[in-house]
Parts: sequence; structure tokens; C-alpha cells
Amino acid sequence: MLRHLVILAGALSVFAAPALADGPASSAQPAGYASLQDRYTAPEARDARRQGDVVPALRVISEVRRRYPGADVLDAELEGGAQPRYVIKILTRDGRRVDVVADARTGQILYER
Repeated sequence: MLRHLVILAGALSVFAAPALADGPASSAQPAGYASLQDRYTAPEARDARRQGDVVPALRVISEVRRRYPGADVLDAELEGGAQPRYVIKILTRDGRRVDVVADARTGQILYER
């Protein structure tokens, strides 16, 4: 039960980024990764879900678990921008760490990295 609560808490958590006085962090980000400033805060994610702008994270996590049976979900983040997306970080049964990226509006898995 505790493991499920920890996974659920991680899936629902979204990290807020501190304001960066030195300029944008996007130049330091690898291609395909959103900057910390593009991540939804927890209240923003909750509001987006309530307004129907994004599907629930648990819906996407369920699809990820079907695609990767036996994988452990490490984290889930909701990233903003023109096309909001979920990034679900998992550890597969064979020990690989995979980021599964899904469209936050539809829940459709877009790609894995």
C-alpha cells in the first residue's frame, strides 16, 4: 500500500522552478527536454486537469504500464508550452531507465527516449 502511495505521489507531483535571474535555461537543456520553467506547478496542473485541458496523469501511467509490464514508475511531470506533454520516467524490468513522452491533451504516447 505504501509503495502505491509513493508512486501516486510521484505521479502527481510537478516541480516548480525557481526564477532564474541569469537568463533562460533553455541553452543548457538537451534537445527534446523542456526547461524547468516550462513545467507546471502543482496548482497549475490541478487547474488544467479540472478545466479539461489535460488528461489525468494516472490515465497516461496506466497506458505506460500496459506497454511496459513490470516496470516501476519513477516520476511523472507535466510540461507546458504550445503542446503540453507528460514525461513518465520508468525503470524497466531489465534495468533500463526510459522516459515515455505523451500528449497531455489526449494521453497518446508520442515517443520514448
